[in-house]
Amino acid sequence: MSLLNLLSLDDDGIECVTSVVRKWCAQHRISLDSPRGREAMSTAIQLVLAGEKSPEFIADVLSRHFRVQQDKDPID
Repeated sequence: MSLLNLLSLDDDGIECVTSVVRKWCAQHRISLDSPRGREAMSTAIQLVLAGEKSPEFIADVLSRHFRVQQDKDPID
């Protein structure tokens, strides 16, 4: 999924994705420009495109996704 998909969201969707990912990255000390930051953005975009509107749910999914991924690849 490309960040260009962000353009297919309405204004509320864009605001939701950007604010959730910005906050989530800051809390976890992850750069938005890092591979994980870009993956978090992509995951959040997918969720909003699928109809998710809850910032809390999106942040929770990001945390669970990266926790599982980190367990698989703890070196990253």
